[in-house]
Amino acid sequence: MTQTAKAARIADVQLDAEALKALVEILFDNNPDGIIIADASGKLSMNSVAAELVGGPAADAAPEEWAERYGLFYEDQVTRYAPGTDPIAMAMKGVTVTEAVGFVRSPAVPEGRYGSISTRLLPGGGAIGIVRDVTEQRRLQSDVATRNAELAQREQENRELIARLRVAVDELSTPVLEIWDDVLALPVVGIVDTQRSARMTERLLAEVVRTRSRSVIVDLTGVELIDTSTADRFLKLARSVQLLGARCLVAGIQPAVAQTLVELGVEFTALETHRNLKSALEASIRRDVAERRTPASR
Repeated sequence: MTQTAKAARIADVQLDAEALKALVEILFDNNPDGIIIADASGKLSMNSVAAELVGGPAADAAPEEWAERYGLFYEDQVTRYAPGTDPIAMAMKGVTVTEAVGFVRSPAVPEGRYGSISTRLLPGGGAIGIVRDVTEQRRLQSDVATRNAELAQREQENRELIARLRVAVDELSTPVLEIWDDVLALPVVGIVDTQRSARMTERLLAEVVRTRSRSVIVDLTGVELIDTSTADRFLKLARSVQLLGARCLVAGIQPAVAQTLVELGVEFTALETHRNLKSALEASIRRDVAERRTPASR
């Protein structure tokens, strides 16, 4: 190859190199992602997107100074990267980083920004990092988390309110009334299942102890249907009252309920029954008066 041909060849290579350099510069400057390049000596270059994220152009600083210079923190916004441990510095040591989320806060960026960066070692030394601003994404996630927490709090408050309402409804559905001196009445309405029966018994026994009542009237006027298990619950309730030293009277058994009890073979003979609440109250008062007079007659 002649000298002229060699010179022409060299000129072509130089043109190609310049064209490639120009293309790289165009891609570097116009890339939608931030690009940070550190050469083997630690000198940094940034495109405009990266410079905007960190709050300024690349500064003349050693790798050990980058974390302090640019205000680099971990995702928690509190823990600063130790000198020489940020993603670019680690890439220069051969440690590849993939989509590590960090936080940048400095006098140039006082409000702070989140960035997601991926880095790798370059052939011949140095490192490159591709960084994206994910501040808005993180803020949206934070807003969603806050709203979820608020919804969870409201749900918890609603559950507590429902629990309180259930207690109130239970109390209203099983009221224990002091209708005369030493006489309690338990009006029962609707179906009595196992759970309601347990609450009813617990509340009634507590009131018997608190008021030291001598008589309890269980008013079944509002009970239209009854089966063996329900009847058994009422019998157990009556026996519990008697064990506390009080009498238990049953009032208001409806004709259909009485017929059902007979057909089921349920024995209520151990209980004192009355046609209505008035009759049971009168019987309780008469008996109470008689018992009060007995000691004096002796």
